Amino acid sequence: MADAGRGRGRGLALLQALKARMTESPASQEPSQDPSAPPSVAATPNVAVKPNLVPDTASSAAPSNVSSTSTIPGGRGKMAAMLLSKIQKTGVDKPMFSPASDVSPSPSMVGQGVGRGLQLLQNLRKQTSTSSTVDSSVENITKGLAASSVSSANLPGGKNKYYSEISQTEPVVMKGESGTPCDLTANFIYLKYKDNSVFEYEVRYEPDQDYKHLRFKLLNEHNHFFQQKAFDGTTLYVPHKLPDEALNLVSTNPYDNSKVNITILYRRPRLLREMIHIYNMLFKHIMRDLNLVRFGRQHYNENAAIQIPQYKLEVCPGYVTAVDEYEGGLMLTLDSTHRVLRTQTVLSLIKETVQTQGAAWKRYISDALIGTSVMTTYNKKLFRVDSIDDTINPRSTFEKNEKGKMVKITYLEYYKNKGIDIMDMDQPMLISRDSKRMPGSEEITDFMICLVPELCQLTGLSDSQRSNFKLMKDVATYTRITPNQRHAAFKKYIQNVLENESALNRLKGWGLTIAPETVEIAGRTLAPETLYFGNNVKLPGQANSEWNGDVGRNGVMQAVDILRWVVLFTDRDKQVASDFVETLKRCSRPMGINVSNPDMVRLPNDRTDTYVMALKKCISSQLQVVVAICPTIRDDRYAAIKKICCAENPVPSQVINARTIMNNQKIRSVTQKILLQINCKLGGTLWHISIPFKSAMVVGIDSYHDASRKKRSVCAFVASYNQSMTHWYSKAVFQERGQEIVDSLKSCLVDALKHYLRINGRLPDRIIIYRDGVGDGQLKLLKEYEIPQMEVSFSVVDDTYKPTLTYIVVQKRINTRIFLKSREGYSNPAPGTIVDYKITRRDWYDFLIVSQKVNQGTVTPTHYVVVSDNSPMSPDQCQRLTYKLCHLYYNWPGTVRVPAPCQYAHKLASLVGQNIHQQPSEALSDKLFFL
Repeated sequence: MADAGRGRGRGLALLQALKARMTESPASQEPSQDPSAPPSVAATPNVAVKPNLVPDTASSAAPSNVSSTSTIPGGRGKMAAMLLSKIQKTGVDKPMFSPASDVSPSPSMVGQGVGRGLQLLQNLRKQTSTSSTVDSSVENITKGLAASSVSSANLPGGKNKYYSEISQTEPVVMKGESGTPCDLTANFIYLKYKDNSVFEYEVRYEPDQDYKHLRFKLLNEHNHFFQQKAFDGTTLYVPHKLPDEALNLVSTNPYDNSKVNITILYRRPRLLREMIHIYNMLFKHIMRDLNLVRFGRQHYNENAAIQIPQYKLEVCPGYVTAVDEYEGGLMLTLDSTHRVLRTQTVLSLIKETVQTQGAAWKRYISDALIGTSVMTTYNKKLFRVDSIDDTINPRSTFEKNEKGKMVKITYLEYYKNKGIDIMDMDQPMLISRDSKRMPGSEEITDFMICLVPELCQLTGLSDSQRSNFKLMKDVATYTRITPNQRHAAFKKYIQNVLENESALNRLKGWGLTIAPETVEIAGRTLAPETLYFGNNVKLPGQANSEWNGDVGRNGVMQAVDILRWVVLFTDRDKQVASDFVETLKRCSRPMGINVSNPDMVRLPNDRTDTYVMALKKCISSQLQVVVAICPTIRDDRYAAIKKICCAENPVPSQVINARTIMNNQKIRSVTQKILLQINCKLGGTLWHISIPFKSAMVVGIDSYHDASRKKRSVCAFVASYNQSMTHWYSKAVFQERGQEIVDSLKSCLVDALKHYLRINGRLPDRIIIYRDGVGDGQLKLLKEYEIPQMEVSFSVVDDTYKPTLTYIVVQKRINTRIFLKSREGYSNPAPGTIVDYKITRRDWYDFLIVSQKVNQGTVTPTHYVVVSDNSPMSPDQCQRLTYKLCHLYYNWPGTVRVPAPCQYAHKLASLVGQNIHQQPSEALSDKLFFL
């Protein structure tokens, strides 16, 4: 305690004086202040008045006479005592003390050498001069602050932070009502849990261990304490409280036999339902219990692999699992999947290429391997092949760290020590490059991994295999499984878990039980949409949502006559070109399109530069469209033609592979589709449907990522500019590395609104954006950053312009599957089936739509997340509009998986990213030139 006799007891003396005042009888005598008394020194910053020293009650009033010599011997508190003696009793029973952190010296008094003590007394004087009503109001504020205060356990980022992965708010339920009810099920399985606790611990190592796998090894030496655990290298979760003897452990480092002390510190209890990531880790362990092998992020059953020996392929069945909380509760998403592996090794492929190509083998093998993934046969890991090095072989050496020393060892010896014998000593090595941050370092380290071709197995299918129709058909019989087969796979998985003792014990250890059946859902099927063609033809909606035959028989809604056009062809395709032009004229009459004779340009050969030179000569301002007939498929030639026609000399173009129009039996149907495409590219309309909004703009956004151009990506923006949403304005912009995508989208939106204004004479009242290519982790960022930025761009067009904005994220690559219950078991739902409850996201306004007919395999619905919507549009209207837009993609006479603007944006982004590699010309922006 501070020594009052040395002038350091100001705070204590002050409290004693106040206590004396509260215990003695009141007096009105007031001592005279000594004018010769020296001023007090500035307050010491560490003086604090603790709230627990404030008396709870006061039985009598405090005296007004305080002796500065008897109570406070002297020192810094002298002036404080003199001021205290002037405080008059005003009927307040309980004096209020402010915390020390709230007391600061008055600016006017700092220069006089008086500080916190004087300020404290002034506060006391103010408080003691108030009435009891003020006291009650202060008490109410104090209670309010206490109720809203944040404890250290709730502070984000603190040591004792409380983090919940499951929000405590009510689920977001946005349900529609229109449509015919139907009974559905999905690949979701309920997980029931007891509301028991998970105990969280922090694991520390002495000396500290940088490598994560070593941390696991050292802790696993004491597995008898942690039979059920979740551990990430630092934080340990167990379903039971650890005994005292488990808190201080000693392990042996297997690499140098040194002793490592492990200290386990208790943090806090957690509820199991708050720990979603534990569930996902748990099911990864269950996959191992079921003897499934992990390839990448998925698990496969090697023992059930299906051999296709005629193509040197095998198909491995497997499962994908994910646990999350949805509107209907905690569920496991389970989907069956397949991985196609090639049974031949990389070495056998190299030998085949050497035999067939001779000295040019390296160029051919590079084209076949670079960019693909291979799997090492000894540990089932996947690696991307970045290059092939024929200057090294298995007898080459590399440096290896052994007990802290770098030693040279050959690849042959390295694998020999692992029990693997390499047979071919002269094979080249595959190089895989990787970059990652090493433990204890902030810098990213580049790695070069050398792989032995003999020990690598090819994965996936090559381009030549994909173009083999018979091969793909045979593979599809195993990969495109029916709804009944898929649902049977789910039942088999559940049965395996319930019958596997180890898996069952894992679930029981965490207080979990898995439901024996998939979840039941009540869905709705929207009525088929009526289509409108030219000549006032109305086509009633089809149950299968396809109108392939009707397109050729009926006239188009808006025809553009083809009067000035040119056809490029080679010598050997002269007859093919002639037949194509005649067929095109015959097909055009029923569609209501007039076609004149084209200028026929014969080329001496099929070289790329020959086509380029011919295009530059024949393209003029009066030309409507260019048709180029090519004898074979070549990417470089196609890219050169598109680059000239889309960017350098803008004109709509159509590139045709001669083989597709050689068959006389199919030439009519193929030519019909080509004619429809050309009509769209010239600004025509094929069909339309009833759109309820009179003044609305629908936007589709998608992106294309080109890995070969240093992560440069293309963002495509497509927006409607007429009421029936059949005419589209498009832009494509390049995204440099590190550039925010919202910057480009804002400029695209402004340009699209200006174009809408030029065409219609007014701006749209509402804007509906469908954004593709956004993952779950970006939804919050999109809502908080990108959408407000795009709303700001409205003022660029007009200061008073404020339309309603609906922003919908489109997700195609999902694991959700929906099945219709039928007499035969399970089947695919009809197009237009909607699910908007139970298996939808808990905290987002979202829904699922099955929008297309699938003849093979199981249909995958499309997931729509309404990230933001300030319009009065109801869930029914939003769902119905989304389904309507799936009818307006003119490259397919039927519904597609995503709304038409999204599919158009996808086509544009792919064309620019793969072929053009520069921005398309503004002259083509109001046409569908990219079909």
